Amino acid sequence: METIAVYWEPKVKTYGFNALNNLTLFEFDYPEEKISELGKILSNHFFQGIKTKFMILQQQEGVISLVVCLSESDGRDFRALLEDNLSLKPDRYIYPVGILFFHGPHFGDRYGIADAAFSPLLEAGIKIISSDCSSASVFLVMAQDDLGRAQEALRKTFDLPQ
Repeated sequence: METIAVYWEPKVKTYGFNALNNLTLFEFDYPEEKISELGKILSNHFFQGIKTKFMILQQQEGVISLVVCLSESDGRDFRALLEDNLSLKPDRYIYPVGILFFHGPHFGDRYGIADAAFSPLLEAGIKIISSDCSSASVFLVMAQDDLGRAQEALRKTFDLPQ
């Protein structure tokens, strides 16, 4: 006989919410056969010298998407570099955005973390622009004005340290 244990808590424990604001989001979408265009961005000396606040690369249906969030000043400089030197234009450019991120001690030990994060935001009418989840962390990119409402909504399903 096999016993399977599942860790469950009524409200998911976290180490607290962290927010970053005044960020600029860039998204680039390229067909797989034009991946070298993404290489122009990632290998550029300017891009290698800045600290990204959020970066995700994903492939879906023959398209590779790169989403990057930079500080306001780095975003302004990066946009000028794209237009003036690389002759590239992002498929999506949004300013200002914010990132809400949080980590938990049991995220990897239980199911339903993504649902616990996305459901209350959906109910509150908060649009997630981009996201990334790992076994210990959740990162949510949204309109900067939604950061406070998102934290309030997430308090329904996530427990914050006292």
